[in-house]
Amino acid sequence: MFKTTTAATFAFALALPGAALAEMGAKMDADGDGAVTMSEFQAAYPDAEAGTFSAVDTNADGALSEDEIAAAQEAGKLPETSSEG
Repeated sequence: MFKTTTAATFAFALALPGAALAEMGAKMDADGDGAVTMSEFQAAYPDAEAGTFSAVDTNADGALSEDEIAAAQEAGKLPETSSEG
């Protein structure tokens, strides 16, 4: 029983950052299209420097995915939460 409880607790702890990111991404994604545009990014991070969006948009498609946001946070390019959160 201890192993099952420990494994479940560990899995839940690992899922929390992803859930928080998904929630933050949903907050940033104002139109709900699954991508964060520059205007949505600027609304969430009004104090971000001009080149931050481009630096985070690693595939240069003009929108940020959850993976790009997570990578930017892990690299310290973005804070863990936006100014709205």
